[in-house]
Amino acid sequence: MKIIARPAWCMLLLLVSQPVIAADQLLLRIAITTTTDDSGLMKVLIPAFESKTHYTTHVLAVGTGKALRLLANGDVDVAITHAPALEVALLDAGDALDRRQFMFNDFVLVGPQGDPAAVSAAASIETAFRRIHERHVLFVSRGDGSGTHEREKSIWQNAGIVPIGDWYRATGQGMGQTIAIATELDGYTLTDRGTWLAYSTSSGLAVLYQGDERLFNIYSVMAGNPDLHPDLNHAGAIALIRWLLSNAAATLIRDFRIDGQQLYVPLLVATQARVSFGTKR
Repeated sequence: MKIIARPAWCMLLLLVSQPVIAADQLLLRIAITTTTDDSGLMKVLIPAFESKTHYTTHVLAVGTGKALRLLANGDVDVAITHAPALEVALLDAGDALDRRQFMFNDFVLVGPQGDPAAVSAAASIETAFRRIHERHVLFVSRGDGSGTHEREKSIWQNAGIVPIGDWYRATGQGMGQTIAIATELDGYTLTDRGTWLAYSTSSGLAVLYQGDERLFNIYSVMAGNPDLHPDLNHAGAIALIRWLLSNAAATLIRDFRIDGQQLYVPLLVATQARVSFGTKR
């Protein structure tokens, strides 16, 4: 390769003519669910995103309800959540943009291996919950406004039950901690499959009910509204959304496993990611 020497003033001109990206434009604030943190998936996805872009990230692992509040308040640039009704409400209020569904797994009902409420023989998840209530067997709820908690509440509502009593306890904790408490107290709890697989080896509980279509668990990513919060890193948020819809991200999601078991299924691939941004949906 032939190297051509240039005068010093020419090199200086080249340097000062290059665009300078402010440090705050390189920082992307991301709120993620505790389920994706507890399972370990985000410890794979986020570093891969950083390695493919010029962004560095600050990640907050919280329940979906809090993640959406942080997004609405402009405290984070982008959020990964799993409560469709709450997400749509935020979009309709104009507090978020560009929601994209990108992967899914499912919820499972876990409990004591002896199954004292006989939920494993239930015809539906609502019937399983009714059996827990009728027999007053301990149920441990996250009780934190997370996506998992929202799904649990909808099941109780569909079952026609208001869960109140000594048999029902709320932890106010993340999924991993709630599984640990349910294990200690020998109770039932609703969990996403990904976190369950990450914690199952240290738990004496077992999966007792699964497969109901109402336990389908879909994850979305969406950006904050820069019209409401001009200091948001909207370009970075869109970069993350696009990357999560890419073949590279889909491969990482598909191949992420614990003890040989796949935890998540990628929903979108690159051919579906060529969509316009700046929209409510």
